[in-house]
Amino acid sequence: MAAPPNDYDSPWKEALEHYFSAFLALLAPRLHAHIDWAHAPEFLDKELQAIARDAGSGRRYADKLVRVQGIGGQPALILVHVEVQGGDTGPVALARLGQRMFQYFHRIGDRYLSDRHLSIGDWHQGTAVDTLPYSAAATAIFSLGVLTDSRGGKPFLTYRRQFLGCGVLFRFPVVHLGSWYQAWDKLERLAARNPFALVVMAQLRAQDSRDGPTRLVSKTALTRLLYNYDYPREDILQLFRLIDWIIALPPELEPAYVREVDAIEQELNMAYVTSIERLGEQRGKFEGRQEGRLEGQLEGTATVLQTLIQRKFGELPSWARERIAQADAPALRQWALNVLDADRIEAVFD
Repeated sequence: MAAPPNDYDSPWKEALEHYFSAFLALLAPRLHAHIDWAHAPEFLDKELQAIARDAGSGRRYADKLVRVQGIGGQPALILVHVEVQGGDTGPVALARLGQRMFQYFHRIGDRYLSDRHLSIGDWHQGTAVDTLPYSAAATAIFSLGVLTDSRGGKPFLTYRRQFLGCGVLFRFPVVHLGSWYQAWDKLERLAARNPFALVVMAQLRAQDSRDGPTRLVSKTALTRLLYNYDYPREDILQLFRLIDWIIALPPELEPAYVREVDAIEQELNMAYVTSIERLGEQRGKFEGRQEGRLEGQLEGTATVLQTLIQRKFGELPSWARERIAQADAPALRQWALNVLDADRIEAVFD
């Protein structure tokens, strides 16, 4: 049962806008420390569209240009350009990324920096700052690349163009998102206070879960983590939506996921079930919940567990089928998670 195609573009754009501070705190902490977060970031989407109109191609999940205020006035303003890119991370693809990031950096400078001074007061008093150039001495540009499919590499990429000693050398930081696979426990701990860590976890699970049943297990486990963290109601619903968006399931497995969410909410005595039901109904996924809820939940989880075991270890022996048939819902969910790391079928039931 293959998973549906991934659509990361929209959820990444939405996640950056909702959790930009958390995004930088997790993936660019040095930059985060230079920003005065008492002033809300301003997203310059229209300006970026004009700048990027004829920039180079590439598989981009999100581009953002964000205006923030520097802490202590040094620099007064910071223009942060973020590009999130998936797909190929070979030498040619990275060279194109470097060229494109340089083009953006140069065009942002052309559009916004000049010798004419723009004060912080002008910005916060409502002046149409997009018509005013900034002081080059008071404004910094920061370019950041995020490679969702890269598991490691140099923390910076460079773009060089030279001839007979004349040219440019552009250097910018990159985040290899897959490097978090090696620090998953740390990522889970950080997620308790940084919501963007959950977005990263969802992205990584979507990439390494290629079939529907595995995705269902991963998505359910991540949803359980979300519900265990002490987030405000608004954040829980927003993060639930992002996780649901990023880790797409085949339509035939959606009812099983809705049942799992319902079971989690009942177990943890959470108050979000009405909102989750409404999400399910809007997407046409929520059916037959009032009758046979427990029976349906057990049957769906057992079916997913058997499918996972068969895909990894082959046909189920009779003793395994008997244990599954007699197990309750918590045991079935735990065994389904065990399949991901088990090297033999017996380890699934340990």
